[in-house]
Amino acid sequence: MSSRKSRSWAKTKKSIRKRMISGLLLLLPFYVTLLVIKWLFHLVAGLLTPMIAFVLRQLLDPAVRESIPQGYISAAATVLSVIVLVLLVYTIGAIAQFVLGRRMIHLGEGIMLKIPLAGTIYSATKQVVQAMSLPSKAAFKSVVLVEFPRPGFKAVAFLTGRIQDSQGRAYCKVFIPTTPNPTTGFLEIVPVEEVVETALTIEDAFKMIISGGLISPEVLEARKPTA
Repeated sequence: MSSRKSRSWAKTKKSIRKRMISGLLLLLPFYVTLLVIKWLFHLVAGLLTPMIAFVLRQLLDPAVRESIPQGYISAAATVLSVIVLVLLVYTIGAIAQFVLGRRMIHLGEGIMLKIPLAGTIYSATKQVVQAMSLPSKAAFKSVVLVEFPRPGFKAVAFLTGRIQDSQGRAYCKVFIPTTPNPTTGFLEIVPVEEVVETALTIEDAFKMIISGGLISPEVLEARKPTA
């Protein structure tokens, strides 16, 4: 009886841990985004508030200026900060679409990655955010297993399509992501009969890869893909 309770408690703890990690992985991109927006907002507001006060000193009569409540100035700074922040983010996004903009961003990232602690935090955060918002997830057909990097080893991969050679033999195009950064990996052309399709969803597979296997199902259901 005691051993059954012990096994049940161990299973419950494992389930709680998996769900906690899963929740943290989902919340991390939102948390980091909010932190960045908050930091940018305070930066912009800190610059605009004294500028507004200076403009008022130059344009308004001292008596009129003194009659304006400080709360109005703060409200004006808040509204302007939001507008400037939106324009700033939009401008950065527009610049990033051009070659020069991309080079500038890569240069900034290179400098950031060379800073010991900041580089580690930036790299890890960027990987998680990219993985959770990866546009190409919609292009993945299903989650499969293939032998990689050698026979006998199984790797989690994404089926991206099928292809034939000149003799008509069917192959699967699979993308094998790396851990914990699934935005990089290997493209393999594998014979259809060597690819095992699983019941995993794309989202569950990403959680499993990013967590290094900490978040994974108890039983991995598999079936051969249809040709």
